[in-house]
Amino acid sequence: MAENKICVTTDCVCDLPDEMLKKNNIDLIYFYIETDSGRFKDVDEITAQNIFDYLESGGEKSITEAPPADEFLSFFTEKLRTYDQVIHISTSSRLSKSVEYATQAVERMGEDGKRIHIVDSWHITTGIGHMALRAAEMVRGGAGCAQIITEIESMRDRISTSFMADNADYLYRNGKVSKRAHQICSFFRIHPVLGMEGGYLKLKSFQIGNYEKSAVKYIRSELKNYKKIKSDRLFITHAGCRTSDIRLAKMEVNHIMKFNEVIVTKASATVSSNSGPRTFGLLYIME
Repeated sequence: MAENKICVTTDCVCDLPDEMLKKNNIDLIYFYIETDSGRFKDVDEITAQNIFDYLESGGEKSITEAPPADEFLSFFTEKLRTYDQVIHISTSSRLSKSVEYATQAVERMGEDGKRIHIVDSWHITTGIGHMALRAAEMVRGGAGCAQIITEIESMRDRISTSFMADNADYLYRNGKVSKRAHQICSFFRIHPVLGMEGGYLKLKSFQIGNYEKSAVKYIRSELKNYKKIKSDRLFITHAGCRTSDIRLAKMEVNHIMKFNEVIVTKASATVSSNSGPRTFGLLYIME
């Protein structure tokens, strides 16, 4: 039996870098992307750039799917061979069937299912990552399952998950904005800003003008209440951004507020296929 008997797991759309996952002993279950060419396991078999290249070259079908209950069942069963209990932090149930399928798996596990704890994050991408890292930190500190779950569930309303897309093309393709909104964004060079609210992905605002100036305005808007933001860690999570885009974002963030860590991560294919290239977000925790 492992010295630490609680295992923290999450969905691959947490977008945490491999080194952070290994350091914190966080394991992943993988989503799928179905295209005209087949069904691929996210991260392992397909990347965000693969999706962009495929769609830009005329591909049409791009469907993201949570792993089925059978895979959750195998995943959890394997973990219980080493650990006493598993805390699985899942993608928001308002956006994905991850919670539903994980729960179905637990219900099929009988008494062993009582050792699996499913937490609905209400977030996507590194919004989930913040919760997983806090859970792992508490495991190392010797906290029990109930204490950890109470803590990370209390974080849900304090995590800010938002992003600015270059345009509304992918959002329209995947039904996230209306045809009318898409037309307006295209005509006026509008960059949509979306954010998570109560587990739902909602259109927050627009930035108008060239990409660089819009990116700066988005960052300033997101960090305007910087005195109420925890300074521990900020994720800049992006899909297909240029090196210059990330450099600009980091410079502007550092100009406004000093974080202990500013971590740049790449979005998974699942997240990127819904946002499009040159999308980036700021993800942090409020006090």
